[in-house]
Amino acid sequence: MAGNADLKTDFERLQKNLVSPLDGTGRPRVVVVLPSFTLDQAGMTKIPGIMHYEERLLSFLHLLRHPDRHLVYVTSVPMPDPVVDYALGLVRSLPVQDARRRLTLVDCADPGPEPLTRKILRRPEVIERLKRSLTDPEDACVLAFNGTPFERELAVRLGVPLFACDPELAHLGSKSGARRVFAEAGVPAPAGVEDLRDEDDLVEALARLHASRPASGRAVIKLNESFGAGGNALFDFRGAPESGDPEAWIRRVLPGHVEFATPPDTWDDYAAKFAEMGGVVEEFVTGAEVRSPSAQVGVSPSGEVRVLSTQDQLFVGAAGQTYAGATAPALEDYRLELHTLALRTGRTLAAKGAVGIASVDFVSARAEDGGWRHHALEINLRMGGGTAPLNFLEGVAEARLDPATGGYLTPDGVPLCYVATDRLQHERYRTLTAEQVLDIASREGLLYSDRDRRGVVFSMLGALPEFGKTGAVVIDRSHGAARARYREVVAALDAACGAERTWPGAGGR
Repeated sequence: MAGNADLKTDFERLQKNLVSPLDGTGRPRVVVVLPSFTLDQAGMTKIPGIMHYEERLLSFLHLLRHPDRHLVYVTSVPMPDPVVDYALGLVRSLPVQDARRRLTLVDCADPGPEPLTRKILRRPEVIERLKRSLTDPEDACVLAFNGTPFERELAVRLGVPLFACDPELAHLGSKSGARRVFAEAGVPAPAGVEDLRDEDDLVEALARLHASRPASGRAVIKLNESFGAGGNALFDFRGAPESGDPEAWIRRVLPGHVEFATPPDTWDDYAAKFAEMGGVVEEFVTGAEVRSPSAQVGVSPSGEVRVLSTQDQLFVGAAGQTYAGATAPALEDYRLELHTLALRTGRTLAAKGAVGIASVDFVSARAEDGGWRHHALEINLRMGGGTAPLNFLEGVAEARLDPATGGYLTPDGVPLCYVATDRLQHERYRTLTAEQVLDIASREGLLYSDRDRRGVVFSMLGALPEFGKTGAVVIDRSHGAARARYREVVAALDAACGAERTWPGAGGR
């Protein structure tokens, strides 16, 4: 393989020919879908069944709606035929037999925990299979979950451009980099300090934050390169002295006053990661009502930015930092405000050369006047929890975001909402097969129906046997109706396998 400098040069040359596969034109004609979670390995191991998250990008099968397009889908292990057939059948007005002919499935026969892209790069035979599927490399691209040096190398070895952010711009999606982007874009962020290097910096930043925000009871500590809540910890200021040396007090109580968002973890392990990655400290935003919305943007190779979706996220766990699902679109009170802030962020990213799908996470607190104060928390320069549900909505109902209202509308103007989770889980769900889950939902009248544009769409059905886990997107005309139907889905699955309780994710019980 060429050296690092040559690889970058080759990559830049390929990127000049990049066309977005999401712009509705049907180009490029061949799209290699790469659902590799090439992220911090420590964070990935905390997610049960992480390999099955590769199935979520089956939501991109709606790209086959263009009759001349071919999709190549790569996974760690073969996907069960019923899972693939079900996903193909979700694309409205698409003959399944024709679509199946234009879908090539490639796998690495490797169930190990290593990210998929690294598995591919170690297997020349898999790369050759992918090359053979590229009937015209000049009219092809790799559509990747995220962009790292590994995705860049794979794109170069295949000789096609990459629709994901250039890894040279990864710093923009770090916790510190995001705060700098928000400042440049004029998007408010919580009070805090970025570019912290080690525990000494951390102690000093916590002391500065407490001095400037003495009423704040807690602070959030974040590792720069973590994802989700895997690198988040909460520091409790209770008991802090009103005078004297606050840094000495913080240093003394630091381990005991920290609550990890995704245990198990120890302070020694976390401090070592902090010294390796660096990080930020931010005020923990509170209020009479606090919500956690996010907005997803798409940045085209030409630099055009558009809002793709908004959602209100649900977080669970002891520290309330673990993503469990979402309702979409976001609350009508503020969804257009999120559009404005997300567009500012996206345009700043585009000006720096970013391409692909990205999302901006916020925390929003209701003000005394009834309005909302939005604080941008982080930028995910990759696909996120809102990508697959939005794709499924587009696939089954051909719904699109209405920029005037921020809601989703079908071609004939029917408004739709959804509740989504990738953590519909119970130990007894291991006894259910994908076919049984679909049959149960169908018998109960809960499966998505084209006729009334309501119902549940399942994903990650391949995770059932080992993890008792699946994903669900419940579509209806209102948030309340979607939540009610979600609870019916949970109740039906529980009754079928004798489950007495479950973690229902986004819909509540």
